[in-house]
Amino acid sequence: MEEHKQRLVQLDATKRQIERKIAAEKAILDANNVGMDEPLVDSEGFPRSDIDVYKVRHARHNIICLMNDHKAVMRDIEDGLHRFHGSIPVDRGNRGGGSGLADNLETAKPFAVITDVEEGSPAQLAGLKSDDRVVKFGSINSGNFKSVNDIAAVVRHTVGKPLNISVRRRSDVLPIVLTPKLWAGKGMLGCKFNPL
Repeated sequence: MEEHKQRLVQLDATKRQIERKIAAEKAILDANNVGMDEPLVDSEGFPRSDIDVYKVRHARHNIICLMNDHKAVMRDIEDGLHRFHGSIPVDRGNRGGGSGLADNLETAKPFAVITDVEEGSPAQLAGLKSDDRVVKFGSINSGNFKSVNDIAAVVRHTVGKPLNISVRRRSDVLPIVLTPKLWAGKGMLGCKFNPL
C-alpha cells in the first residue's frame, strides 16, 4: 500500500509541474491577447503585426504537447488510485476509527453530474470528466445540496484556492483537487453541473 501511495505522490508532483508549464505558456498567449485558435495572419495572409507570431506559435505547440503529457499522467493517477484502493485491507474500516472518509465516500449519494468539460480548463486539468457524478464539492454533499447556486457560491469563495471534491466514476469514488481560477474560457471551472 505504501508503494502505491508513494507512486501517487510522485505522479501528483509531475502533474503539478506540467500544470505550471502550461500556465507559463498560456501567459504568453494572454500577453498577446490570443487563445489557441485565432489566426496568426491578417486578412491579406501576412503575419499579424500586433502579436509575436513566433512566440505564440511556439507556445501553442508546447501547450498541445503538455496537454498530452497531462492526459497521460491523469490516466496514470487514475490507475494508481485504483491500485491504491485495491491494496487497502477490506476490514480496515473495523479497526477502531479507521473507517473515516473512505467509507463515507463509498456510500455517498451523488447530487450533480458534470458535463461539458472544456479542454485546458481548470476542471479538465484537475482530472474531471463529463459524466462524473459529484458526491462532495467542498462543504456540499447530497444532504445539504439545494441547487447549482450552492456550487457557484463555493466557487466564488475559493477562487485561486485548492478545493477538495469527490466524484463517482463508474463504481469508483475519486478524490479530486480543483482550483477555481481565471483561464482562457468562460467561468472559473470550464464545466457545467446538472442536478440529479
